[in-house]
Amino acid sequence: MNDHSFRNRRREGVVAKGWKSKYFALDPLVKERFERLCGALGLQQSQIVNKLLSRWVEENEGEVRLDLYVPHSQVVIKHADRVNIDIKAEVTFYKIELQRILPLGDKLRTQNELEYRNWLQDLAKVVFRACRVQANAQDPELGELLAKAVTHLK
Repeated sequence: MNDHSFRNRRREGVVAKGWKSKYFALDPLVKERFERLCGALGLQQSQIVNKLLSRWVEENEGEVRLDLYVPHSQVVIKHADRVNIDIKAEVTFYKIELQRILPLGDKLRTQNELEYRNWLQDLAKVVFRACRVQANAQDPELGELLAKAVTHLK
């Protein structure tokens, strides 16, 4: 950003508030458009960036990866009634997705080979992601759907 001069920071009140500078790389085109737009609107760049970063932190601070703190092990949740809401939502999503996609396979296999190959690719993507969720959730119904899906991938 073109917001590094002491005069700009002082005018914005950054120095008075004790704020710290943060330097990072930006896409040159995005940087140029951002600077131009802030100038045209009469806005301070650091105010906009601060608001965006604050919003991003609020939205994502609950998404800390626990695996960074538990090296060389995997957490397995065996009590589905105690699984957190994120995992329950993912389990439900993949159950619905597999229930939707699985019945199409037999029909496409006999009708159109190109569409059947595309269906297999889609199925493989869903199975790949659903297996990761299943490893944590241990949901019996999702396990059955995955077993059916795997038979198509052989």
